[in-house]
Amino acid sequence: MAFQRLQSDSVSVALDLRVGHLRDLELHHAGRILSPLFTAPWVDTPGASDLPVEQYLSGDFFCAPFAASDIDPAPLHGWSANSSWTPTEEKDQSEAEFTLDRHILGATLVKTLRCSPNAPLLYQRHSFVGGSGSLPVAHHVITHMQNGGRVCHSPKQFAATPAEPTEPGLNHLTCPEESANLQTFPSRTGTADLGRFPLADRHEDFVSLIEQPGSKLGWTAVLRKAEGDILFVLKDPATLPATMHWYAHGANMRPPWNGHHGVFGIEDGCSGIHSGHRASIRANGLSLRGISTALDLDPSDTVSVAHVIGAIGRPPDWDRVEDISVVEDALVVTGSNSPSVSLPFDADFFGERTTI
Repeated sequence: MAFQRLQSDSVSVALDLRVGHLRDLELHHAGRILSPLFTAPWVDTPGASDLPVEQYLSGDFFCAPFAASDIDPAPLHGWSANSSWTPTEEKDQSEAEFTLDRHILGATLVKTLRCSPNAPLLYQRHSFVGGSGSLPVAHHVITHMQNGGRVCHSPKQFAATPAEPTEPGLNHLTCPEESANLQTFPSRTGTADLGRFPLADRHEDFVSLIEQPGSKLGWTAVLRKAEGDILFVLKDPATLPATMHWYAHGANMRPPWNGHHGVFGIEDGCSGIHSGHRASIRANGLSLRGISTALDLDPSDTVSVAHVIGAIGRPPDWDRVEDISVVEDALVVTGSNSPSVSLPFDADFFGERTTI
């Protein structure tokens, strides 16, 4: 069985057990069924890519390590995104646990998925049981925009690009570069607004956005223009201080991409700037400023990463999301106009109440 499906009255999702990627996420809100995540059009074409993470590219997956696995050999983004998972516990039709069939730095990795019963929210937790060493990690949420959109965030300290472009010659953003102003990031044509997608007619880019110190809830919201919805992701900034954006918009002509456009990644992580495992655990430009770039595993304990994916229909007069916050047992999404949208929320999910 390649897939296992979970569902509630508000959420339906399948896990691709071959690689641990989410597939066919459907979120119910205000009478609509929203499908905000991307699945590559080549996933059912055998031999489209030699990399499992690319062959079965879909939805969201967990990277451990994020980027290059240059200490403990594995494909790009680690075995967590490239190897098989086994169902280990199904609590009910809406919640289940899965275990990666390989160890990472000696740790057992457990994935827990829970569909909210009464809100368009998918709760995820990845737990490293035991193990030893430091490891950069990230969630890798992927969406698609037919005709672009706007990207909004919780407050950030600054944004930075890697030392070298991830796809040399295809980048629009300057590398390496840094800016505290996300609306005027240096680019080939002067500056670019990181709150818009796409940034240019054709480009392939990667940029890391660093959370403000003391932030209680990190969030990213994507207002998809043609689709008329808002995809949002939530994280604990103390665990995942970076939000990394990947833009794949018509510039990459190598197979299987072949110029595919409109793909946007929201990669919430604890990592160097796409520098791989070895560079992320050494002193680097972020860690020297007190920003964590790797998780420390504990041979006698469990280290967990919590994350939430949600979506709502876009109110017609919203042109941006101003804030996402937890108020008692509700998640409140505030836009540029009209009343806020309030959703039932597990306020204890990130370890302690995130009420702002």
